[in-house]
Amino acid sequence: MEAKQIRKVHCLFEQSGTFKNEFIKLGISAEDYDIQNNFKQTNHVVDLFREIEKAYERRTQNAERRTQKSVLFSTICQATI
Repeated sequence: MEAKQIRKVHCLFEQSGTFKNEFIKLGISAEDYDIQNNFKQTNHVVDLFREIEKAYERRTQNAERRTQKSVLFSTICQATI
C-alpha cells in the first residue's frame, strides 16, 4: 500500500499524538485516541482498554458481524483505505 492510498489514520495509546502529527505532516488525515489529554491536543479522550473489553464482549455475542475495511499498521495506528 502506498501512502497516497491512505485516507485516514487512527493512532492509539502512548505517543499517539506524536504519530498523528507526523502523519499530518505527510499530508495524511489523522486522529489520536488516548485516556489522557495532557497537552490539550488529543482528538478523542477515551479509556481504550475498557473499549476493547466492550468490543470483545460484543464480538463474542455477534461473531458474524465483521464488515470494516481497514488495514492494521501496528498496535499503534490503523488506516482506513
